[in-house]
Amino acid sequence: MRTDPSPDGVDTLGGALEWKARETADDPFVRYHDERVTYGDLDRRVNAVANGLSARGIEAGETVCLFMYNSMEYVYLYFALAKLGAVVAPIDTRFTGETLAAALAKSEAEAIFVDERTRAAYDSVRTDVPNVTTEYFVGNHSGERSYRAFDTLLDGDESAPTGDPGQADTVSVTFVQRRATEQPKGVRLPQYSYVNTGWEVATELFEFEPSDRIFTTLPLYSIFTFQLGIVGALFADAEFVFSDPFDPDTYWRQVNDCEATVILYLGRLLSVLNSQHVGSEPMENPVEMAIGHGFGFGTDETLIREFEARFDITVLEGYGITQTSTIATYNTPEDRRIGSSGKAVSYADVEIVDEDDWPVDTGESGEIVIRPKRPNTMLQGYLNEPEQTVNVCRNQWIHSGDIGYKDEDGFVHFIANEDNSIYRGRIAGRVSSLEIEGVIDTHPSVRESVVVGVENQRGTEEIKAVVVPEDDEALSPIDVYRHCKQSLPYLKVPRYVEIHAELPRSPTGKIRRRNLRETGIDAAWDREAGYEFSR
Repeated sequence: MRTDPSPDGVDTLGGALEWKARETADDPFVRYHDERVTYGDLDRRVNAVANGLSARGIEAGETVCLFMYNSMEYVYLYFALAKLGAVVAPIDTRFTGETLAAALAKSEAEAIFVDERTRAAYDSVRTDVPNVTTEYFVGNHSGERSYRAFDTLLDGDESAPTGDPGQADTVSVTFVQRRATEQPKGVRLPQYSYVNTGWEVATELFEFEPSDRIFTTLPLYSIFTFQLGIVGALFADAEFVFSDPFDPDTYWRQVNDCEATVILYLGRLLSVLNSQHVGSEPMENPVEMAIGHGFGFGTDETLIREFEARFDITVLEGYGITQTSTIATYNTPEDRRIGSSGKAVSYADVEIVDEDDWPVDTGESGEIVIRPKRPNTMLQGYLNEPEQTVNVCRNQWIHSGDIGYKDEDGFVHFIANEDNSIYRGRIAGRVSSLEIEGVIDTHPSVRESVVVGVENQRGTEEIKAVVVPEDDEALSPIDVYRHCKQSLPYLKVPRYVEIHAELPRSPTGKIRRRNLRETGIDAAWDREAGYEFSR
């Protein structure tokens, strides 16, 4: 029996916007800085852009890349392309050089939109992507000859576009780069996955209200932002408020100015906000819920309890990856376990398996795997990479590459990405490098650290810590070792320690962990020898 939860048969992004524009045309929907747009106005502007694109040859099935920072134009384009049945391909604005060229070439896109902040990066690879033949510039177009102006698209007819509209299985493509050393992959997701996730978070998980204002500084190229933020707000008749990239100096002012009741986070954001707050009294703010994925970056039980006490905000941590349409598990206001990533959402099966894909016992760590209970809600394959698709989707599970465990009540606990975990043996299992880094980083003389595993002769891994001291601070490997020994069990204390002036990074700023593994232990201090040695 079909259990499609969305209203009135809505199964596409364009259909969702049109439905809401009919229901609540005059209610505010999206706000960017001082620009505020209602549901009805947004639908009309989206129609104008869609008709403008159609008049210039963009049709159903064609791929269009959005290589832009946050803007209202980004929202118009996303919905407009969805209405046309075109393939929307958001590109990470951190991509440069070979990584950017690879993503654009793999997309097979014929058109691209860039803005003032991404144009230089695109210009540097322009000749390497001959598939892109139509280029638009979003922003001040005066004196610009080599790009078409986005503003001309707003002159289109504001009625709904005719032609072949998007369908539930019409795909969008989001490019992800799991490791700094690999080329980005194009994750193909159906339009219905946006509708499904948005409806789930708005009505089932968090029960958003029309009075809610959902705020984020996360980029729109992230489907987490679009699905939870924009589509989640849409199905609740709420308002989505977004801004430029995160700035800790202005974050709370923006939150207070828009009277946000919900904030979205990824990664270290909660940890950064928590470390900035001074004083024992809770900081006044309008926020009721913080919703997101920490992926082990400072979202452990201790930090969450500190954050909730300091800001009087309920933290609802979840887990998901792009391939699962951004969510797979979540804590909810009624059913949560602080320190966990929550339970499986209604349309997903989530299991923990060993290296042969057999389920492990409760409490035992293994790889987190996910599969959908509803069609058109998760990965439809990698773009032009059938072998990768088969590998990731083997045995009818989407393999996340992340390590975690389930407790006795079904709550999933994220430990680490396989790249960020260290195998200590069958008894100890895998330990999180992020946990160890978190301890090292609390040392007052440490600026940042990275922990990796290095293989030993027993087929397990030893822990190596690479530490960058604060400027002008004297820091020795023994200092690091003693600091870890005070806070970590023996099996998590690094055996090897190296002091570096800086960490190796990719062009996108990611730390090259593989480089630090491959350099081995030749330059490392060894706690079992107590001195530097060479082999």
